[in-house]
Amino acid sequence: MTGIQIAAPRPAPPERPIRLRLPASRGGLAWIAVLVLVGGFLALQIGREVWTNWSIGQERAVLEAQIVEMEAYNAALQRELDYLNSDAFVSAEVRRLLNMGAPGEHLLIIPPGAAAPLPEIDATRDPVPPPLLEQWLQLFFGP
Repeated sequence: MTGIQIAAPRPAPPERPIRLRLPASRGGLAWIAVLVLVGGFLALQIGREVWTNWSIGQERAVLEAQIVEMEAYNAALQRELDYLNSDAFVSAEVRRLLNMGAPGEHLLIIPPGAAAPLPEIDATRDPVPPPLLEQWLQLFFGP
């Protein structure tokens, strides 16, 4: 042999769990305290913004529902106003309140008891024949 010896590979050292080391000085602890306070403040502010945004969205939904309801009510009032401004309403009110009619109209008053009784049903007439389909079914399959 040549005199060079090859060393056997070393076994890998066992893996140690990674540990978070806290700073031991007062300055490091002060920085951690400041970071925790700033993080808490930011979390509080973000939470307030989220809550405000959600509550505004709820109010918006309620107001949109009220707007739809008011628009429907407004449309109904507009239809009523259109009818009240129409000639048909004016004519009906004149007839009802002033007992006036249109030119050329005649008043017909039927006294009570003057109505003629309805005629009796004529039993001598032939009954109405059943539909053609029923006639064929009776013919082939019987009554």
